[in-house]
Amino acid sequence: MEATLKPERSNNNNPNILRKLFLFGLGSFAIVLGGFFAIVYWWYPGFTQSVSEANNWNLLEGFTSAISLALLAGGITFAFAEYVDKENAKQDEKNKLSYEIYKAIFDKLTDPEQEAARRWILSNINIKRDEEDIEHWYKQTQAKIMKKGKGDKDGLPEGQRAVKMTLNCFDYIGFIAVHYWEIEDDSLDWISSPIAKVWRRLDPYVGHVRTLRKTNEYYTSAEYVGDLCVNWRQRKGLPDEEYTKGTP
Repeated sequence: MEATLKPERSNNNNPNILRKLFLFGLGSFAIVLGGFFAIVYWWYPGFTQSVSEANNWNLLEGFTSAISLALLAGGITFAFAEYVDKENAKQDEKNKLSYEIYKAIFDKLTDPEQEAARRWILSNINIKRDEEDIEHWYKQTQAKIMKKGKGDKDGLPEGQRAVKMTLNCFDYIGFIAVHYWEIEDDSLDWISSPIAKVWRRLDPYVGHVRTLRKTNEYYTSAEYVGDLCVNWRQRKGLPDEEYTKGTP
């Protein structure tokens, strides 16, 4: 069997790198040397002529100090300008990301299926009263959720599908809010109403399901954003919005 010889890599890169380093060093030396002659034979003589009307070399130390101070001030100004540019770029990126997240959440909340799911919850699940027994309330609510009908899709009762879809949506929003989105008052003013009035009905349901399943990880992100919206509206003194059948 004939051996196939692979062409060896050329070593021409090393001379190219050395040549570039040499040219860079030579250029740097030329700049430094040119700057030295410019200062000594041009800038400094002009400086001394304007100050003492003669070439007074005793002023060289003060002249170099002034140049050093000017370079330092220029460096600080450049660094500050660089910092401002970076901060502006970060803010622009943050604003862009915030808008993209807002758009994604807006599309989810206004999706016709999501709106229909929330309407089902608002129409069929009652808010648990403080004095009401949780197990009794849960059994009545679960019976409504699991009731089968002719229009069921995917083999799931309409209520179960509505609750699952809504909790998944809230879980998504909550996860985004925790990890990627700094929710401000303007955003809460918009999302709090549709989320809060639904969460007031689902909060005890989710809590009891956790008890039954013996887990604390059941829709924790949904709980975060739900509680966030409810508490925010309470702090602002906003009334609890109730659902009225036959309205959009």
